[in-house]
Amino acid sequence: MATFVSRVNQIDAVQLDDEIYKVLRSQTDEITKYFAPGKVVKWRPEIDVLVKYLIWNYSLKTNSSSFGQRLLNLSYKNLDRRKAVLLFLFLSIPDYLRERLVNENFILERLPSNYQRSKYKGYIQQVDNFFHLLNFIWTFFFLRLGNQPRYVEKLLGIYNQSSTMNKPRSIGYSYMTRELLWHGLIELFTISLPMIDFRRIQKLWNSLWLPKKKEKSIVVNCKLEANAICSYCSQPPILPRWAGCPHVFCYYCLEALFTIMDPYKCPICDDQLFSTDMKTYLNV
Repeated sequence: MATFVSRVNQIDAVQLDDEIYKVLRSQTDEITKYFAPGKVVKWRPEIDVLVKYLIWNYSLKTNSSSFGQRLLNLSYKNLDRRKAVLLFLFLSIPDYLRERLVNENFILERLPSNYQRSKYKGYIQQVDNFFHLLNFIWTFFFLRLGNQPRYVEKLLGIYNQSSTMNKPRSIGYSYMTRELLWHGLIELFTISLPMIDFRRIQKLWNSLWLPKKKEKSIVVNCKLEANAICSYCSQPPILPRWAGCPHVFCYYCLEALFTIMDPYKCPICDDQLFSTDMKTYLNV
């Protein structure tokens, strides 16, 4: 009778093994991405098997646990060398056959007629669907029995056991707390930063430290130069406007500024601008 092992730990161990394989697989893609196009793609199924073999060679071949199980203090019970080899074959060969024989049309291209190709492909899909259904059904048996999360382990007669007996499962929330804090700060900055008027803060800072300018005479006319830019957005003015000082604004910029603050100080000359003085026409 197998000892009790947390179902969560067993599922997490399987997921960790899968993530470790994906990380190593992505690293092989990075290594081979500078090869000539098509040279590596045709050997992709063999490369996948090689990566799985290397993982198996340094985990289940020398120990009774995979890398994911070691992280969670788990190991296999009743696992000998023969069962370890069979476990590797059961977990790697079906995917290899699916990729090499079906997805890459290794066999379909050698069949003479389209009828035979479609018939053969239908058989393969039925077998593949059967194994997916078997895996789905076995998940319910695993939740009921509490051990052997994969039906391959049931066929081989191996069980998960805890490497440290009578030790409660330790759960650390530091990573979750850090992620929640980080996402909370991101949302706070996303909402609050657009509401801050940085130009007003800059003007206030300049008024405190820069010398005050002398009062300027009232401008009754303004000439739009060919290279004029908006005094607020620093872009060529769209529907140019002015409101008492010789500096030009876009209509939208000046109207939005007056909506927020009336009167408004020109960011260049610090003159008081009033919405009632906004002029539509300029002498060009």
